[in-house]
Amino acid sequence: MSESKPLIYFADLRHTRDGVLSNACMPLGVGYMKAVMDRDLPAVESRIFARPEALLEAMDERLPQVLLVSNYVWNESLAWHFVSEMKRRSPATLTVMGGPNLPMEPERQRAYLDHGDGLDAYVMGEGDLLATEIVSRWLEVEMDHQALRARGLPSCIHRDVDGEVVIAEPWQRSRNIEHIPSPWTTGVMDEFFDGKMIPLLETNRGCPFTCTFCVQGTAYYNRIAHFDEERVKADLTYVARKVHTECPQMGALTIADPNYGMYERDVTIAEHLGKLKKQYKWPSIIDASSGKNAPEKIIRAVEQASGALTILHAVQSMDEDVLRNVKRSNIRIDAYEDVSVHLRSRGLRSVSQTILGLPGETLSSHLTALDQLMDSGIDSLQNFQLLLIQGSEMETAATREEYGFETMFRLSPRGFGEFGDARVFDTEEVVVGTATLGFDDYLQARRHHLACIVFWNQDWFAEAIQLAGNLGVSPSRCMAAINERLFTMGGTVGQFLEDFTQETRDELFESRRACEEFYRQGDNFERLARSEIGDNLMNKYRAIASFHLWPELNAMALEAILGLLPTASPGLTGFWSDFSRFSHFRHAHGHSREEILMSAQCDLSHDIPAWIEADCPADFARFRFSQPQRFDLSLSAEGTRELGNALDTWGLDIHGLTRAARHLRVTCQQRSELQRI
Repeated sequence: MSESKPLIYFADLRHTRDGVLSNACMPLGVGYMKAVMDRDLPAVESRIFARPEALLEAMDERLPQVLLVSNYVWNESLAWHFVSEMKRRSPATLTVMGGPNLPMEPERQRAYLDHGDGLDAYVMGEGDLLATEIVSRWLEVEMDHQALRARGLPSCIHRDVDGEVVIAEPWQRSRNIEHIPSPWTTGVMDEFFDGKMIPLLETNRGCPFTCTFCVQGTAYYNRIAHFDEERVKADLTYVARKVHTECPQMGALTIADPNYGMYERDVTIAEHLGKLKKQYKWPSIIDASSGKNAPEKIIRAVEQASGALTILHAVQSMDEDVLRNVKRSNIRIDAYEDVSVHLRSRGLRSVSQTILGLPGETLSSHLTALDQLMDSGIDSLQNFQLLLIQGSEMETAATREEYGFETMFRLSPRGFGEFGDARVFDTEEVVVGTATLGFDDYLQARRHHLACIVFWNQDWFAEAIQLAGNLGVSPSRCMAAINERLFTMGGTVGQFLEDFTQETRDELFESRRACEEFYRQGDNFERLARSEIGDNLMNKYRAIASFHLWPELNAMALEAILGLLPTASPGLTGFWSDFSRFSHFRHAHGHSREEILMSAQCDLSHDIPAWIEADCPADFARFRFSQPQRFDLSLSAEGTRELGNALDTWGLDIHGLTRAARHLRVTCQQRSELQRI
């Protein structure tokens, strides 16, 4: 590091605890900024930080002339803490914050400059080029605060020479983004290939839709800008090679586009991803939000990605009045059905998304939407709660008043850290009630969401539900029967649901301050550090179900479905006993790495694998053996590698399993290698 050059620190921080990141994606945004600055401002030296402890260590070694921090809903308090800490150590340092987590109303924007201590300026809009412009102006005035105030900063909220807060005219977004260097092929992102952080790439920017709950639904983001297709392919190839050599255990890729698969070029990019997967065994799973109105292109993109990409139909609600309230429209339900059938015929998966608490939604309309989506053939339901995110129309004071939002606050998943004497917490504002949805409705919907993630989303019971469908029982009726049993059972299953419900209540606080003060207390902070509280509850309880409670939940769900099937079916009881046993052993579960990855044996009187291969026909009696057969069930080589890598990367405690379950493909936990012995 050169002592003669001005030093610039970029910080897009994630909370870390025991090596686990609250946001596991690589810091792409500041990567763009550094790539531009490296090219256009060689007179300075810059560094990127994602981990707070690394930034602290660097600050101890040398303080920068400029600190630029990113502000998102998941790291707002963390960003403000380091702004304040930097100013405490070095009042001469220019402190700049940017990011979408900023209120829309001008009066609240002015007030936000004093949200914490020590901030000199807040950048409005995309910062790729603005970061270099700000640093250039800072150097031109010889790093003098008063001189910079006199000159002013473009597209920023800052103070003038009299100390008054001013809002400069925001820069407009450019549709030409090719002038931004790649942070991948320039090597800017190389240090983050550590096996813990997931590559995050974008092929385009902007969103043509106007959803009021989303920051990108505002007018600022309506214009679409595309990176050159060959550049995107080159970036992906570079990343694939780096993963292959530096961190082969990393199988995930996140695509940041808000509507991936909506454009024809996305199909050819997906084809390139499929080739990379075959050559480098990466990516094995792609997290992307697909386009809202181009199902045929999305299907082709998924087909080309060699099974790594899943379809995300983000419907949010199926109620037309609710959709009008949030300025959104969906494709027809029969189009969803067509897409789901097409994908399933090719062994591919579809995913849908809903948001609980949207204006006008009721418990009944929300649960009806879940039933509709299940009956349409959607493979997985991601059910979120409405968060009020600064920068979205939904978060404004006017919208809050119009729809009577009742909100509470909870800790962002793993959103906490300890820095010397300071304990820092990041929180979320959650809508738990509206004029049409009470708090008891909120809790009941959350219980249904838990059932979805355990009994529907993972395909763990797909064959049982398919058989029920062949016998005239709809998927939603199967889920209703499972829910009825889940909601009324005692024992370990009943405790599972009771614990989830209590944690759902306990994670909510009347104010942001109350939430922070609770977790700041010594005993509570220690429980937080041990992952006993404060994690993403859906992922946590899915992990508990998948690894620790599988035998009990498997038996309960299959008994519930059996109760819907025609009792007159000959041989049903014996067949179902075999299928239940097979389902139990096929799913890899346990408390240790050895137990999870080991093979298993079971005796069957029916050829269950052949029955599944035949698409679960209703005439199951023809699959009966003349005498019982023993089967050995083991994970595939790819499944062993993916599951083993995930356990090694994130660990075997409940938080590690929670993180592992989030990034595992459904099939990798299935003992799919079968041998008759």
